[in-house]
Order: sequence, then structure tokens, then C-alpha cells
Amino acid sequence: MSLPPLRPILAALRRHALMPALVALQICIACAILLNAAFELQRQVAPLLVDDGIPPGRLLLVDQLVSREGMWRPAQIRAGADALRALPGVEAVAPALGLPMKQSMSFVLRTRSPSGVVASASGFVGEGLREALGLELVQGRDFAPAEHFDLDLSTGGIDIPPGTPVILTEALARHYFPDGDALGGRLGQTDDSGYLVVVGVVRHLLRYQLDALDSGQAEFSMLLPGRIVSVPVLTYAVRADPAQRGQVRTAALAALSREFGASRMSGIDPSVDAYETLRAAAFRPRRAALWLLGTVIAVMSVVTAVGIAGLSAYWVEQRRRTIGIRRALGARRGDIVRHFLAENAVVVGAGVLPGMIAAYAINQWLMREYEIARLPLAYLPLGALALWLLGLCAAYGPARRAAAVAPAVAARGA
Repeated sequence: MSLPPLRPILAALRRHALMPALVALQICIACAILLNAAFELQRQVAPLLVDDGIPPGRLLLVDQLVSREGMWRPAQIRAGADALRALPGVEAVAPALGLPMKQSMSFVLRTRSPSGVVASASGFVGEGLREALGLELVQGRDFAPAEHFDLDLSTGGIDIPPGTPVILTEALARHYFPDGDALGGRLGQTDDSGYLVVVGVVRHLLRYQLDALDSGQAEFSMLLPGRIVSVPVLTYAVRADPAQRGQVRTAALAALSREFGASRMSGIDPSVDAYETLRAAAFRPRRAALWLLGTVIAVMSVVTAVGIAGLSAYWVEQRRRTIGIRRALGARRGDIVRHFLAENAVVVGAGVLPGMIAAYAINQWLMREYEIARLPLAYLPLGALALWLLGLCAAYGPARRAAAVAPAVAARGA
């Protein structure tokens, strides 16, 4: 099967310029909108598909314990942890700075690998925090008791001693050490305040900075062996028996009220939430965006396909006599179908090229005005191919009807 010659196709398009121009304009507009919508859809859905590393049905997060005196003291922090550990069904408790899906107390570490790779990662600090979160250790070891340093926010900052061990996620370890030799590697802090030594790797752990999940860095997280001794807002990670988590949550609220009732700031009640509840609430705007973007893409695709099919059908109707003459001169049905599909491919191509330029220009404007990520160049040819195939499918029906025109139509039109 040979392709129709290009020159007769271009000549036919020039003779009937209005219809091809309308189809090309529609394709151009659709290309500009669909490429940006598909890219934003991918950005919104990517974090939802990432495994967060938290065993389902076990984790409770305690937050909003605000000290009346400004800072919690070490004895109070330990007493709160002991009160939670004493509850039936509790398997592990860790006072923490940085909890999944929580941003009340958090910090970011910017470090550099020996090869010069720099990245910012969410820091999770707490004695026994990996065990409380239930994170799977895939390489190396957990922190030793002697490796924990005191984390005291009353001094005005986080002082991490040089040589502090750190546990990375697999995603962050691959970023820093693409050759797979993360264990024992050193990460220098970019402010030259010291360095960290990688002693372990966990499989997954999502960042708690939800606005940083769209840039391919959703799992750029690290755990540090800090012992919480003074913080203004106290948070705990509590791992419970799945069968008793509901009872543990109720009992934890009562235990915290008894333990901290006179010491916490009035008017701010402590919260004890299931991790899944917090995750669902945090990702609710993304799911709404998915429905919106998915609807836009579906509607735009259908409208484009219907428009191409309608214009192509009208175009065929206007050229019935020409088609009949070609059939009378010996053109087969397959020749007619291929001719109209080839014409459609040329017209769609004429719309896709400016459409790609428009899509990139719109993305540049969105980057400047709304800090949207840059549209990857790979989206342009992929989107062009998708629209080209959509155009061919939409034009196939009218092309089949054109092929069904009988040679006698030419005689009736003479």
C-alpha cells in the first residue's frame, strides 16, 4: 500500500482552503490546551501514586501540644511519651520534630554529595522515630542509642553535630549516589556547618512539605537521630495495633489531657489523628484537580474529534462530484480513503506545529505568573502524535463515506 502523492493533496487543500483552515485552527487551540492540561494532570497525580512507606491502619499522629511556658522541658516530653506507651494497644511512641502530613514543626536540610549533587530534603528527627513510623529498612542499620544528639530549640536553631548519622529514602539515596554506594557516604551541609554520614536506607517516606511534591522530589526525606529536649509545640508518632487504634486514639486524648492539662496553652486542644485521615485531607485538593483536569482533557478531546469529523463530513459532501469523477476514472475505495486520511494528516500537522509553539508559550507565561513547573520538551512530540492519531480516527468515518460515493454521481453532476 503506497501513500498518495503530496502535490495533488496540497492542490486540493488550496482549492478548498476554508475547511482545512478551520480544522487546523481547532487543532492548534486543542494542542495548546491539552498539552498543558496533561502536564498539570501528571504533576497532580504523581504524588498520589508514590508509596508513602507507612504501614496502613497503624499510625496515629499527636500534635498541637503547645506549651504555656514557651518551651517543653525534657521531663515533660518523656512523661508524655511514657503516658502514651502505657496505653493498651500501643506498640511504639516517638517524640518527633517533623511528622508525615504535618507541618506544625518541620525543617529542611540542604546537603551536597561528594560528587557535587545538591538537594533539599525534609528532616525527620526523633528517638525511635523509624520504628514508630513503621518504615522498612532496606539497607544498613538503625541509629544506635549513643548516636542521638539533643535537639533544643530554645537556643534558637537546630545544631547538628558534625558526623551525625543519617538514614535516607531510596529515592534520595539514588539522587545523591546513583551508583548505589550510599552506605558510608558523606553529605556536606551547604552552609559548611558540618557533614552527615549515611548509615541506612528506608524504602519510602513522603515529604511533609506538600508544596514540594510536584517536582519529582516527593520522597526526598531523611531521618536524623535527635533526642527532643525542648520544643514549643510537642508532637508524637504513635504506632498502634490496627485492631485497637480507635480505642488508642480515644485513650491518648484523655492521657494527654491528664498529663499536660495544666501545662499546655489554653484554647488549643491537642489532636490525635489517624495518618490515613490526614493524608486524605492533604490530598483532597489534588483529587479535585484531577477530576477537573481529567474532565477538561476528555471534553476537549471529544469536542476536537467531533469538530474534525463534522468539518470533514461537510468537506466530503462539498466534493462529492470530484470524488465521483475519481471513482469513474478507476480510483478504488481504498485510494479514496487513503487520500482523505492523508489530507487530514497534512491539515492536522499544520495545526499541531503552531499548537506546540502556543503550548510552550502558555507554559512560559504560567511559570512567570503562577510558578508552574516547566513543560518538558518531550510532551510536545508526544502530544502532537496523540492529536495526529485523534485526527485520523475522527476523519476515518467521513473518509469511508467518501469512498462509498458511486461513479454515477459524476454523471448526475455533469
